Amino acid sequence: MKSLLGAILSVVLCAPVAALADYIPPNEVQVKTDAYQPKTTNFEEGVYYYNVAWQGIPVGRAQVDVKDQKIGAEPFFHVKAMAQTASVIDVFYKLRHTSESVFHADTLKPQRFYSWQKENSREKAREISFSNDGQIRTVGTNNGAVSDSIEFHSDNFTLDPISAAFVARSLPLEQGEKLSFDVFNGKHRYLVSFLVEGLETIFVNGKQREAFRVTPSVQKLTDTEGETRLQSATVWVSADPAREVLKLESKVLVGKISAQLVSFVPQKTQVAGQFRARLADSLPLPGESDQKPNF
Repeated sequence: MKSLLGAILSVVLCAPVAALADYIPPNEVQVKTDAYQPKTTNFEEGVYYYNVAWQGIPVGRAQVDVKDQKIGAEPFFHVKAMAQTASVIDVFYKLRHTSESVFHADTLKPQRFYSWQKENSREKAREISFSNDGQIRTVGTNNGAVSDSIEFHSDNFTLDPISAAFVARSLPLEQGEKLSFDVFNGKHRYLVSFLVEGLETIFVNGKQREAFRVTPSVQKLTDTEGETRLQSATVWVSADPAREVLKLESKVLVGKISAQLVSFVPQKTQVAGQFRARLADSLPLPGESDQKPNF
């Protein structure tokens, strides 16, 4: 599972909540999950675009940009997820969210994660660094001022919200299978699980697609109350090798949020479009030349 799932997990797991429960430091969490070995990491570069609705009413959009990146001689993936409310909704409630993850191209283990969110006038950000030896460091800011810093060691296979979605996407899916991940968002640790319920046919943008129906669940591990925002959710993941997140429906504290894939623009298409735009800018104006470019 990729793209939208990472974006939604980022928004849900990184959103501020009222401190109603006792906080449990991340290093005191007792959790053990499988150290999954990716079966495929052939993720195509490009941008995924989604429309987001609440109770069937369009309220925003999301996009996820997937790129290859080299750090020294080592290959990584750099994934940037963004979500925002529509202008008509901004009058009542304005949300802007960005999450970025850089993770190893072979193991999909995260190296760093950054999230920024502005909810009306309230602005928060977090940055996490993951060391190969299991040391995790994070710094949080609130309206530009440092609010806290956390450092701890994890002996478990700990991921950020985006890298967790990509690890899930890299694994084979079978009916009845359940995958569980230890996810850290910079403040809290969560046990995020995905249950594959089966195959079904859905329509996305007027096209018939075969998809796995997947039910995610989120358990907060770092407070005594647990996760309360995500009531229930269903994700439809394409059954083809691309494993695209086609559609998502989620019940939250108030109502139901749904999101649907609008389009995917491969990186090679973007590069070609940029090249054509630059070429067009360099061409003579009409009447200056009788020659026409061949495309």
